[in-house]
Amino acid sequence: MPGIKGIIIPLRAGCGHPIPGPPFSLRIFPPSFILPPFAVPKIKRSSIDEVRARVSLYDVVAPYVTLKKAGAKWKGLSPFTQEKTPSFHVDPGKNLYYCFSSGQGGDIFKFIQTKENLGFQEAVETLAQRFGLTLEYEDDGRPREAQSVRKELFDLHEAAAAHYHAAFLRQDDGGGFIRKYWTESRRFDLALAKEFKIGWAGGDGGGLLEALLKTKKFAPETFFACGLFFYRESERDPARGRPRFRGRLMIPIRDIQGRVIAFTARQTERTPADDSSREAKYVNSPETPLFRKGDVLFNIDRAHAPVREAGRFIMVEGQLDALRCWSAGIKSVVAPQGTAITENQFLLLRRYAGRVDCLLDGDSAGQKAALRALPLAIKAGMEIRFLPLAADEDPDELFLEKGAAALVELDKKAESAMAFAVRSLLPSPKPSPREKADALRVLFEMLEQAESAMMRADYLAEVCRHAGVDRTAAERDFAQYLQQRARRLPGNLTSEKQGSDTPNQHSQPVEFANDKLTTAESELLMLVLHYEDLAPLVAHAVDHQWLDSRTLEGRLLDRCLAAHREDAWPGANHLDDLTETDAERSLLANLRSRPFHTDDPAQAINQCLKAIFDHHFRRELTDLQTRVVNTPSTETQTLSELQNQIKEIQKLLRRPPSIVGPPLD
Repeated sequence: MPGIKGIIIPLRAGCGHPIPGPPFSLRIFPPSFILPPFAVPKIKRSSIDEVRARVSLYDVVAPYVTLKKAGAKWKGLSPFTQEKTPSFHVDPGKNLYYCFSSGQGGDIFKFIQTKENLGFQEAVETLAQRFGLTLEYEDDGRPREAQSVRKELFDLHEAAAAHYHAAFLRQDDGGGFIRKYWTESRRFDLALAKEFKIGWAGGDGGGLLEALLKTKKFAPETFFACGLFFYRESERDPARGRPRFRGRLMIPIRDIQGRVIAFTARQTERTPADDSSREAKYVNSPETPLFRKGDVLFNIDRAHAPVREAGRFIMVEGQLDALRCWSAGIKSVVAPQGTAITENQFLLLRRYAGRVDCLLDGDSAGQKAALRALPLAIKAGMEIRFLPLAADEDPDELFLEKGAAALVELDKKAESAMAFAVRSLLPSPKPSPREKADALRVLFEMLEQAESAMMRADYLAEVCRHAGVDRTAAERDFAQYLQQRARRLPGNLTSEKQGSDTPNQHSQPVEFANDKLTTAESELLMLVLHYEDLAPLVAHAVDHQWLDSRTLEGRLLDRCLAAHREDAWPGANHLDDLTETDAERSLLANLRSRPFHTDDPAQAINQCLKAIFDHHFRRELTDLQTRVVNTPSTETQTLSELQNQIKEIQKLLRRPPSIVGPPLD
């Protein structure tokens, strides 16, 4: 088995090539059956509302928590923390829960998302299936047939996996060969093959096409779109397909819900000579409406649960490496799909754990691959470490011989992201000042991707420590780099714009957010959600430019107030159309479910308005005062205009906006 070549793995030659010969080419199925990149048919709002209305939160929670009646509500031990005194509350009237020990709250969807590590749409689909409800999907400009094809594709892949697995277990020449290959050449046991439904595609394709056609369950378009067969470009008869996989060990690829969506096929000595991919050890399914290599990680369907206890993912090169780790007891192992690791894959990991440790080969290709992956991990908010392997060390052999103990040994040699980056960029024991400056420039590009000021500061401090550079100088250079970037990208809202023209701003080079502003926007969002009658007044009192669109709170508050201004507020129980990400849905669910009361909501709103208003205009005031300092005294007209603007803002600051609430009872 090849050694690990870093995190980014070259696409193996021959993947997706058609069967040779002029009559055949890879079928391009009709555009109406192709989902756009990253697109999944969106569940109709009416279906989401129906699931929310018909499914009781009590019924969703009951399998996880023993609930006891507490007045009009239910109470039990937290399903999210280890506690002895019940602090988990279910409000059946609102169909919301709140956990005081963890600070989490939400509705039926949020509960399933949290407990089963699912995305929002996956949670809706899971609950619909669990409670026997039928979902409808948006057309998204595509005919309804495309959506039925998608469902059939799942069924077809499950049927294909079962067919290949049955061939693996069959007591015939092909079955005997592949089991011997599995147990003797690869040195895996049969129990693992059964657990992962490992399969065998015979030299002629194993009769898969005929078996699927015989079921009469699938439309022709489903065969054309599945990627398991080659068709002439104009072919209309699904029976005239040629199998993509022949004479190969078949490894099913599953999505986060455990549904088969593709296959990786390992070359064997029985792979036919006329297979155009004969020399490729591994061949993946092509990209289909179900499968995009850059969005899927092998074994994520199994690893996302044990990672809670492990606290980290282990990333290896290929599927068989992952299976070896799994058999050795390392259950949080994942592997990319034979291509460069992508930001989407890191974001997928980030949903379940904040850390990933990657096996790293010591050759130059592995080093460069890891460096290219670093900014993606940082941007996704992942802590990434590297577990270096010796030049002649094969991970398959390593974990076969030493089991999970091998990981303990690798942990002792683990390198942090910044330690690895500095060592890779500054290999010389005594780098010159120019070499250090060039390396820092590359590192600044990485650090820029960090999601918070604190992360940037910590990373920069570690870089300075490993590179042996003065921290104050590095902070000044980093601040200057960010200011230059901000000027080149004027539409990129980053708070380093604050005072970007001020020469002495380097004393705090990585301060990018204002905690007081975030608190005020969060509190105002809470008030808008809980006191909907006052929200229209807030909407007309706030200028959207005052809000910080870099924060979740700021973006959501802006959308909520815009909906009120446009008389399009759907109600606090129907906010799905106002959210775009799981993080936004999670925040809204938490804010809505959190117990909240104030004796004077109008006064609380006015305090938030003043804080947001003051922050916005004091920042503008600081910018104007800085421009005055930097404007030559000879430019009297410019100075006069700036002074007038300063006076206007000073007047505004004495008149913050406010609302008048209804009389309190």
